[in-house]
Amino acid sequence: MPRASRLSPYFVTLALICLPLMVGRVEACMVCIPYPEETATDRLLHAEVVVFARENPDKPFSYSVVEVLKDDVEAPPIDLFLPSTTRKRLALRPGDSVALVFDASKNEWRSAGYATPAYQDIVRKIVKRAPAWNRTARVESRARFFVPYLASEDESIHKLAYLEVGQSSYDTIREADSVVPATQVHRFLGNLKYIEWHALYILLLGVDARPEEEQIIRQAMESRAQLGITLNLSAWATALIEIDGEEAVEWLEQHYLGAADRESDAVVEVVKALSVQGARNRSSLRQRIADSYALLIQTHPSLAGWAARDLASWNDWRFADALAEVRDGDQDLDGATAFSINYYIRRAESRASN
Repeated sequence: MPRASRLSPYFVTLALICLPLMVGRVEACMVCIPYPEETATDRLLHAEVVVFARENPDKPFSYSVVEVLKDDVEAPPIDLFLPSTTRKRLALRPGDSVALVFDASKNEWRSAGYATPAYQDIVRKIVKRAPAWNRTARVESRARFFVPYLASEDESIHKLAYLEVGQSSYDTIREADSVVPATQVHRFLGNLKYIEWHALYILLLGVDARPEEEQIIRQAMESRAQLGITLNLSAWATALIEIDGEEAVEWLEQHYLGAADRESDAVVEVVKALSVQGARNRSSLRQRIADSYALLIQTHPSLAGWAARDLASWNDWRFADALAEVRDGDQDLDGATAFSINYYIRRAESRASN
């Protein structure tokens, strides 16, 4: 058994909460969002007061409410500073405003985005849906609402849609391929300003890829393998599996999972791609991806927790012996990895005894 010192109370609590939820859950795509971020939608859904505001004509650089969408509490006066760039933009566009929300728990006003007429329309729809979305917390239905807006040329709307769709399952993300034009996908991927946001569009590139797009994906993966680049690696690997299926899994085994000298951070990015593709509804590759985890467990035992997590979720209990060797070996495991492996082994033993 792993040494007790490896299991911090934090990891034990986290695992106890999360591991039982693995089986049968809808997998969020873990390759799209570069960092955890509260979205403007979150702010709108949780706020007690939502308004549209413009500059106060009697007090420059301050806000004045022009429309109230929600007023569940009596909020204090808006004390936010109106930036000069936003002020100039509003002055040129009389129909625009700024969406502001009041968070009673923090007793503060916050911005929920610059609001063009199109953005205002979305805000009204979000506020209208707030009771249902807050009650059910159905991420997938919420994400599907935003899928059509990925094609928007409005920067605020595009960002809002990206952050929402990017947190959904890969199956939902694939649906966006029918909405976002190929020209927009290529234009966005060609803009290095948003390189950390490329992941979602890399995934879309792989769905129903044309021959020239398949070549782009293969070349991107080859260069990353040669140069050790990890930026957006998981997205490119996901796209590679999308176009080449089992051949892609074999290629990833050769260059990452079975390469003992490959850095763990790069291997993890590839495992994310395998996990996302294996978690798909009715995935025809799940068995092959699960088999590839045997190589991961053998060559990169410190990452065996990733395999244990997915295999438990997929009810694949063939790897208990291999994971037991990792658990009982000399490999130094962190708390989360040790707990994931133990959870898998206990479940596998329970299934075998029944």
